[in-house]
Amino acid sequence: MIRIMIHTPVNLRGRMLDYLKNNLPDLEKNIGDKITLYTPHDPEYSSNCSEEWLGPSIKKGIVPDLMLTHASEFAALRNRVESALLSDLAGRYANENPVREELNMLMDPHGLFYPLFVVPLAMFYNTKKIKEEELKHSWADLFNEKFKIIFPERDKPLSRAVGAYLKHEFPEQFPEFEKRAVYEGSPTNVIKSVASGEYDMGMTNLSFALMAESRNISINYPQEGFVLLPQVLVWKKGADEKLKIIADLLMGEEIQNYLSEQGAWPAHRGIPMHDTIAYNGRLKNWQGWEAYIEEVYEFDKFTCAIGGEK
Repeated sequence: MIRIMIHTPVNLRGRMLDYLKNNLPDLEKNIGDKITLYTPHDPEYSSNCSEEWLGPSIKKGIVPDLMLTHASEFAALRNRVESALLSDLAGRYANENPVREELNMLMDPHGLFYPLFVVPLAMFYNTKKIKEEELKHSWADLFNEKFKIIFPERDKPLSRAVGAYLKHEFPEQFPEFEKRAVYEGSPTNVIKSVASGEYDMGMTNLSFALMAESRNISINYPQEGFVLLPQVLVWKKGADEKLKIIADLLMGEEIQNYLSEQGAWPAHRGIPMHDTIAYNGRLKNWQGWEAYIEEVYEFDKFTCAIGGEK
């Protein structure tokens, strides 16, 4: 049996799961084996309702054969290269299917990750609580003590990615921020809390923020660029080469167009990225996968040190 894990933002996950389910008969025929699709919330992988599934799956010996997941999840390994868990099949697939030029810096020199798409993460604020002239249009706005800040729960990939960035880029201000920021609920609940005026500013993915703009909400476009939440295809060591046909399906125009329409940055070279690429400062300053994963690991470690729940 082939295990496939799909762990993307919730607004994308349902469509992608349905698309794979509709294609399962042909995929199973071509691969010659039964395929089972999983999400982090399936009983075999769920750990206290946490979004973090990779660590528990290693302990249970049920690491999926193919994973489409947030790159931040691999902070559970810390050193992905030396883990001996992952295949270089992603690198071989990348040689056959190069990603678009704008995402070329996300190509993995170790061949363990294939960047299928990127979810940009955005700050947003209540326009009745905050005047635009009060903003620096920088991630530093989150450290303004006048603003009540809410993030989704700490174990959410979104919060881990943004927390990692903030801790790394603003090391002196970050401890005080952690004391006053609230981590609670889902990205959609965070939007409701800011729209109602309970909080002044929140964090979600760009597509959610764009959809909420008509509800007393505006996006705070940071001059440094959006924080990145890359979604990567990863194969387990020893995975069957035939599983590349699933990557072919996910790189197809139907799904890649859908991702673009939802505000993500697709890897397919022929699919438009709209104007969000104008805010790609974090892409230009990309320091590599090891640095990205280490920053998430350090955020997780800091969270544990202050007694917070991951």
